[in-house]
Amino acid sequence: MTPEEKQKLKENMRSISEILVKNTPVEKLKDFESIELAIRDHMLKEIGPEIANFFLKQQQRPKQEELEK
Repeated sequence: MTPEEKQKLKENMRSISEILVKNTPVEKLKDFESIELAIRDHMLKEIGPEIANFFLKQQQRPKQEELEK
């Protein structure tokens, strides 16, 4: 990963974190353990599936290009 890519990733993670904090109940932000559990819940429900879908689409793209040839 290039330094530019790392910086872009960091900026995007900060934006995502801001959204997740706004959508996490205050009682789940009181200590490290509850924060960790809240993050894990967001990862399982929102972030993970989106990333998985992206990877699957990327994997299917070469197959579609081969069919078009």
